Amino acid sequence: MLKRAIAYIVLVAIIIGCWGTTGCSREKTIPKQQLAILNQLLSTSVSDKQVEIIEIQDETAQKFPAIDKMFKVVADEEQENYVFLVSPVGYRAPINIMVAIDGEKDEIAGIKVLQQDETPGWGEWLAETWFTDRFKGKSVDIYLERAVLEAKAPNEIIQITSATVTTQAVLNGVNAAMGAYKELVLGSEAEAVPLNVEGFITESE
Repeated sequence: MLKRAIAYIVLVAIIIGCWGTTGCSREKTIPKQQLAILNQLLSTSVSDKQVEIIEIQDETAQKFPAIDKMFKVVADEEQENYVFLVSPVGYRAPINIMVAIDGEKDEIAGIKVLQQDETPGWGEWLAETWFTDRFKGKSVDIYLERAVLEAKAPNEIIQITSATVTTQAVLNGVNAAMGAYKELVLGSEAEAVPLNVEGFITESE
């Protein structure tokens, strides 16, 4: 009986130590590499102490399943920006993207593809500035839509040629961040955004 009680106390001590020291339950800060990208997208120079992890409730997670994490970035006393890590499912696998939203202008400050495993020859274009710059300045008011050859509306993004599913997956990820921002920050209703690209056959399914 005594041995069992001692073993129980030791186990509890290990769990508490792990929780407090390493944050086993949840990361407390943003990794340095992601912080550097965050600063680049927002054109700021904040430390990890100015970045707060926002807990995403189940209801929001169900509506926007592509979202992995959400951060609030306080550059100064008046300016608050928001950053999302999203993983929409592309043609072959999830695409990891960072989406930064300007909290003053309520528009996309920039996006960065962190990791992708799309079809060689097309997937690499996701990281090119000629593609990612198409998202800058887009308002969060209305979801982004894919255009084939020419953008005819402010919310349209010209797709990467022959990479329809890959492009739409990126749009899904950015739209998920926009939708969550509208609900959690602006307090307005937003339509759900799917994790997968609908209406196409993909290798990831």
